[in-house]
Parts: sequence; C-alpha cells; structure tokens
Amino acid sequence: MKEKLKSTLSETGAKPFLIIILLLLFLIPLGFISSLIRDRERYQNEAVDSILEPLGGNPEIQGLVMALPYIDYVEEQVQGSSATTSEPKTIVRQIKRYIITTPEEYRIEGEIFPYYLNRGIFKIPVFTGNLNLNATFKPVDYKSLDISPDNILWDQGLLLLGVSRRKILTELPVFNIGNTSLETSPVIQENSSPFDDFTERTGERTLFFELPGGVVKSEFEVSGTLKIQGGEVLRLQPLGADNKFNISSEWQTPSFSGGWLPNERIINEEGFSAKWNIPGLSTVFPQSWICNGGKQGENISIELFTPVNTYQKTYRSIKYAFLFLLVPFLSIFICELFTRIKIHPVQYCLMGIADVLFYLLLLSISEHLAFGTSYLISALCVVGATLFYGTAIFKNIKWGGMLAVVQVISYVFLFGTLQAEDFALLIGSIGLFAVVVILMVITKKVDWYLKE
Repeated sequence: MKEKLKSTLSETGAKPFLIIILLLLFLIPLGFISSLIRDRERYQNEAVDSILEPLGGNPEIQGLVMALPYIDYVEEQVQGSSATTSEPKTIVRQIKRYIITTPEEYRIEGEIFPYYLNRGIFKIPVFTGNLNLNATFKPVDYKSLDISPDNILWDQGLLLLGVSRRKILTELPVFNIGNTSLETSPVIQENSSPFDDFTERTGERTLFFELPGGVVKSEFEVSGTLKIQGGEVLRLQPLGADNKFNISSEWQTPSFSGGWLPNERIINEEGFSAKWNIPGLSTVFPQSWICNGGKQGENISIELFTPVNTYQKTYRSIKYAFLFLLVPFLSIFICELFTRIKIHPVQYCLMGIADVLFYLLLLSISEHLAFGTSYLISALCVVGATLFYGTAIFKNIKWGGMLAVVQVISYVFLFGTLQAEDFALLIGSIGLFAVVVILMVITKKVDWYLKE
C-alpha cells in the first residue's frame, strides 16, 4: 500500500495546488448566484409593495387628540416705511395657535381578519379590521401653558384622528359624544395637527372632526369605530395618560414588537388575543402642549408573521459554499490517492459544478415549494449525480458511494446549521475543525516527501 501511495503522490503532486485554483475559480459562479438571490428578493419586495400600495401599506393608528385654538399676540419689529424716518417700529400680530390635549383614558378594542393576496409567484398576508376607539378628555389645562382663557376660541375645538395614510380607512370614521355624532371639518386647519410633519401637506395623516361648542370646558367621552385595511403589520400608538389595547385575530403566528409587549397573550390553533396596559408616563406625550409640528412616539406592533423567508435561508446557505466545495474536492483527491486512478481537472470541475448548481436549484424550487422540501429535492439531485459520476470515474460503486455519503453528511450538517440560526457560527466552526481532524487521520501515514 505504501508503494502505491508513493507512486500516486508522485503523479498527483501538483493536484492540491490545482484544487485550490479550482476552488477560487468557483467563487465566481457562487458570486453570481448570490447576486441572483438578492435580485429575486428585491423582485419579491417590489411585488409586495405593489400589493400593499393600494391598501395603504402597513397601517398605523396614531391616536385621538383634542385641538383647541387660541389667539396669540406677538410683537414684531418692522422697518419704518415713512419717507422722513427709517426707524423700526413695533407692531402686534395675531397668530392662531392650537392647544393639543391627549386623552385621560384611551381604549382600542378590535379584531383583524387576515387573508392572502398574490402577485405572480409571491403571496403576502393582508387584512381588514374593525377597531372600536374610546377616549376620555379632561378640561383643557390652559393655566399650565400660561394662556389667558379670554384668548381661547372655545367654540372651535377639534377632535383629531391620526393615521399613517388615509388609504387605510375603508369607511369614513364616525365619532360620537353621547348621542351626538361629530361632523367632519370642511376646512383643514393649518398647524393644528401633531400627526403631520413639517415636510408634509397638512391633513395628509389627520382627519378633523368638529367638537360641539363648549364641550371642551368639561370632561367628555368620545367613542367611534374604524374600519381599516392594510398588510403585514398593524401599529397602534399609545398617547393617553392610561392606554388599554385589546386585539384579536384568527392568525396563528403573530409577532409582537415595538415599544411595549403584551401584558397578556393567548396564541393557539384558533388564533391569538393580546392585551396591552400602557401608562402614559412611559410615552413621550404630555397631557397638553402647544402644537408646533409633528410629534412621533413609540408604538406597539402586531405582525402577521410568516415563519420562513426562503431567500434569507438560501443566502445564508451560500455563505458555506466554499466549505461544501472543499470537502468534495478533498474527498475525490483522497479517493484518487488510494485507488491510483488519475482524475482529470475537468472531472473535478464537473463535480464542482454539481455542487454549485445545488444553490441554484434550492433558490428556484423554494419559490414554489416549502424550504425544507426544496432543500431535500436539491440535495438528492446532487447526491444522486455524485453517486453516478463517482462510480463511473473510479469504476467502483464503493468509491462512488463514499463520495455520496460525504455529500449527504455535508447537506445534513448544512441544514442543521440553517435551522439553528443563533448557533450557526459555532456549528460551522466545529464542522470545519472536524473536517481538518478527519483529513489528519486519513492522511497520517502518507509520506508526502516520498522517502524510500
């Protein structure tokens, strides 16, 4: 056996260096496949956006506030326009500003009804929903803001509803104070909404409702119903002194995130139910302030979670591609040493191409089937090709079977690594070390210097 190894080594002395060159060359098609994965993921995102755009995107209910206007008197220095004097003079301007008041108690209770929409081969979860809103407001605290009650326009109070986009509303909301329904304001009041940014047109995110005259002088309660639509994620923003949200759905795999997690949650085969109890002290909103532009706080997020992102898993799998090219090439080289059968570089390339095509098969099949099923089909294709070709070039099924077993172990190892995302680095490091140790054991008796 020793003489056979020496003879084979003398004939294949340059083969390890050739293998290294081939491995480096195979990084080029692997890079193309990585780019293709990103392109397909981008195409998926474009398809998702085209579905969500008509629905208003990811809906967010930013809340209910009361806006009460008052007249602010501001002194300004202006340059004199007289021909005899150019000295500045002082004038007093009247500016209409708004006091924003958040609810003392703010309640949202509702249900969302999920379904799927398709665009080409892609489908995403979307939903409709019914939300019942209740808010209790205390009298406006104008004293703490140093505003004279004589300057307040008591009969021009507004109720403001903030939403991410008006397109998420499938019907015009109806709000009531007692038995009185609030009318929508025919005029969009400039600089009155804390939900609109300075860079946006006033009223882009706000619906205005007129309050009955004088109701703002005492405590009152507002109730109403929102019928909404959207996709993937529902966001609710707490802004009251006491916030309680209760959301349920038949969706079985929700994901909760944002500034607060549910205090109570039930998730089972019938869907989920989640409750939040959020004190106002943990939000960024005071009870009252003078509106000076948009004010954005944290929100709670309810996502209709889809557990498998095939593109992310495929992209993660290709990060290990160099290792899964190295192992088969080393296996072929070891078989070449022990069988004394010379393997041509073209044959190495064909085996390498099969390994590279595994990732292309995985990408294309996983767009139509579950990731686990796609992985099994792709791996079986490559293992079958390896068994057939290995048996043919070594003229013995024993060596072809050994190469196929190496492939099976490699793909099982890779699949386990993909499932254990938090331990992927650890598992990959241990796997690479195991490969090195196995090579040491197999080649421990090889005389690489060909001594007699």
